Amino acid sequence: MSAIRLFKLSALILVSMTTISHAEGKAAEGEVLAREWCIRCHNVEPGGAFKQHPPSFAAIAAYRSDEQVYSRIMIPPLHSNMPQIVYVLMPENVDHLLAYIRSLEPK
Repeated sequence: MSAIRLFKLSALILVSMTTISHAEGKAAEGEVLAREWCIRCHNVEPGGAFKQHPPSFAAIAAYRSDEQVYSRIMIPPLHSNMPQIVYVLMPENVDHLLAYIRSLEPK
């Protein structure tokens, strides 16, 4: 098994073992992280215009489940422009990002 496949398998196991609950994250801390790590590519503003490449956080909040968001952050597709942020952020920080994204969900 290649190192990349082994890494992806390990990451999938980690994601499946992690309890995903945006209630555990803190939206205010997630906003700080989004402005530090995500704003270079994504529109992270509340009410940001819906776009697809890359999607705004408002679009992500409206169309993606917690599991999809979490796994995309933790294990971005191999040939995407999404950085391997898992090397920078701890899982609890990903929970904060997820909480911030959920706070942008249309009411």
